[in-house]
Amino acid sequence: KLIFEFQTMMASLMGLEVSNASLYEGASALAEAILMAVRLSSKKGNAKILMPRTIHPNYRKTAHTILAQQHIELIEVPYVETSGQIDMTALEKLMRDDVVALVIPQPNFFGVLENVDQLTDWAREKNILSIGVVNPMAMALLKPPGQWGREGVDMACGEGQPLGIPMASGGP
Repeated sequence: KLIFEFQTMMASLMGLEVSNASLYEGASALAEAILMAVRLSSKKGNAKILMPRTIHPNYRKTAHTILAQQHIELIEVPYVETSGQIDMTALEKLMRDDVVALVIPQPNFFGVLENVDQLTDWAREKNILSIGVVNPMAMALLKPPGQWGREGVDMACGEGQPLGIPMASGGP
């Protein structure tokens, strides 16, 4: 019953229809979301993911460690140094036919709010999936991923520790 309540709360907080609750922390949840995006895609062989450098470095390292064995390449997307946001010009140049998804942090590693509506709509226009990486506490004040852009993100993930969940019984 408790897991059901947690999943219901997370789905509501994220503005999405369903929620999973099987992963230990946010970095491996991001890797799992990327694996799901690749499985949903028709581009299964040597898929590429647009991974902004504004994602926490530990998340990027964990995702790389898990995904490298699956032949999934993470393409680093630079940020604009003056704003700390994803560089849209660079993002456009990195887009290729074998890209499966764009990862969108909110807020990003620098504590900056990304232009999530523009990024989500950009991904939809390019016919790739969008993955929101969020702090669940921030979603109480910010627009939830299910409402980003015209149609919302395809999936969202995050870290449960900001909710104050103790490390007992497997952690957040």
